Amino acid sequence: MRRGPGVAGLMKRKEATNNMGAVGEQLEETKVAHAKAQLQSLRTALSDFAQKHRNRINSEPQFRQAFCEMCVAAGVDPLASSKGLWDELLGVGHFYNELAVQVLTACLRTRDVNGGLLDIHECLRLVQASRPAGQAVDADDVQRAVSRLSALGRGVGLRSCGGRRLLYSVPDELSGDPAQALEVAARAGGHVSSEELQREMGWSEARADAALAHFVREGLCWVDAQDPSTKRRCWFPSIALAGAACSS
Repeated sequence: MRRGPGVAGLMKRKEATNNMGAVGEQLEETKVAHAKAQLQSLRTALSDFAQKHRNRINSEPQFRQAFCEMCVAAGVDPLASSKGLWDELLGVGHFYNELAVQVLTACLRTRDVNGGLLDIHECLRLVQASRPAGQAVDADDVQRAVSRLSALGRGVGLRSCGGRRLLYSVPDELSGDPAQALEVAARAGGHVSSEELQREMGWSEARADAALAHFVREGLCWVDAQDPSTKRRCWFPSIALAGAACSS
C-alpha cells in the first residue's frame, strides 16, 4: 500500500508554491517597472521632438501628418483628448480642436446655400481663408478635425460619395436609402431624379420618391420642377459646384 505524503512533504510543497508565487509577482513588478520606464522614455522623446519641430507641425500639413502617423505607430493617439497628457506635451489636440470649430463655422455659414452638404475641398478653401498666413491645412487635416465633432452627435460627419468627400451637418445621420441616393447623385455630377433611382437601384417608384422627399424635407437639395425629362430633379449644389470647379 502506497503511503501519502507526510506533513513535512506537504509543508515543503506549500513552501515551493509560495516561492513560485513570489517569483511570479517579482517578475510582474519588473515588467510593470520596465513598461513605465519605456513610457517615460517615449514621452520624453515625443515631447522633445514636438517642441523642436512645433512650428513645422503647426504650419506644414505633410509634416504634421507624418508626425501623427509616428505617434500612432508608437501607440499614442495625439488626438485622444484636448486636456490629456499628450495634448499637453504635443499641442496637436488643441490644433485640431481649433480647426474643428473653423470647419463647423464654414458648414453653418454655407448651409443656406448647400443645405448642409459641403464638399471637403470647398470647406478647405473657406477654412484656409480664415486662418493666419503660414498656417496651411489640407484635406486630411479637415478629416481629422471632423472626427472631433462626433461629440455633437451623428448629424455631423464625413461621407464619401462618387469619389468625393462630403461634410454633412444635418439633423439626422445620412444613412439607408438617402445615403445611396446621394451616391447616385454624386456620380451624376450632383443631381438625381426618381426615375434614375428606380433604374440604377432597382427601387420602386414609392421608395425612390421617399428617398428624395427626405432631402426636400430637410432642405438638403434644390428642386427643379421644370426639367422636361422628369417630374422632379433634385440638385445638390455643393456636389454640382465642386464638379464644375474640377472640370474648369
